[in-house]
Amino acid sequence: MSNEVKYISYEEALNVYNKMIDASEGGFDGVRDEGGILATLDFVQNDMYYPDFSDKLSYLVFKFCSGHYFNDGNKRIALTLGAYFLYKNSYVWQATIFMRQMESIVYHVAASNIDQDLLLRIMTFFMKGEDYDEELKIDIANAMSDGDLGIKGEDYEITDEDDNF
Repeated sequence: MSNEVKYISYEEALNVYNKMIDASEGGFDGVRDEGGILATLDFVQNDMYYPDFSDKLSYLVFKFCSGHYFNDGNKRIALTLGAYFLYKNSYVWQATIFMRQMESIVYHVAASNIDQDLLLRIMTFFMKGEDYDEELKIDIANAMSDGDLGIKGEDYEITDEDDNF
């Protein structure tokens, strides 16, 4: 594989978005922030800020998820464009598993539970094909436990009856 990164154009992003909306049978299609889309697609190409592919992938997914550039489907387009970016750059295996592995991560990015730095750490391990180390697992669990789907231990009192399932 060549080291030259193949970037997503604005037209490609819109095409992927429209196909995604059609495939998911609905939603309010349309662009809300064309400038945000253009800026993200341009800025991701800056090697000074995003020197390696993991940096670029993380930035792209984070911005499309949290930027609310479309009227609907921002989490879905973040996942879909992430997979498309991987595929376009010949990371076929990673593209194949990306959406399944990153779905809950992207949910928590959208909920502001996972910040850009944590997402970059996740993407770095993902791109290396490595399991998350213990520190990252704990950081992900802590971030997710802050969300609506999380369970905080102090919210529950354990009693003797809990031992009798």
